[in-house]
Amino acid sequence: MPALIVEILRIALPMAFGWIAAQATKMIIFAIQKKPLDLFCSGGMPSTHTASTIAVVTHIAITENFKGSIFALALVFGIVTAFDACNVRLQCGRVTEKVNVLIDKAFASDDPEKPEKLKVIKGHTIPEVLVGAVIGVAVGTVFWLIEGKIFA
Repeated sequence: MPALIVEILRIALPMAFGWIAAQATKMIIFAIQKKPLDLFCSGGMPSTHTASTIAVVTHIAITENFKGSIFALALVFGIVTAFDACNVRLQCGRVTEKVNVLIDKAFASDDPEKPEKLKVIKGHTIPEVLVGAVIGVAVGTVFWLIEGKIFA
């Protein structure tokens, strides 16, 4: 297998497995809470963005012995992703919910000039991001342990 493809897979596979593990966990939690299942929903426990990103960060950290510019770049990327999930996206989702309430209050339901409600894209709470990070560390570590068998 060409070296470039192997390197891409070493990043893409932990990310994909982190996403799958977090989404599977989310689906189980939604089933227990009797919420409708949506494989591509945003928000909720755990953060799939954080899980997939931290899986890559963990894999790179272990592979690079927590040294080097690639690890530093991955770490910053992971921190920005987690920060965005529990701050920027969470606040944007809350603002969008408030705007939709204001639209309902300002316009009659049959008003032809009533704007469409905005799509609410929920962010994550700190506990949701932390659980996503734990899943990411576990997935990244497991992938590092088995990658020798995959790419042998």
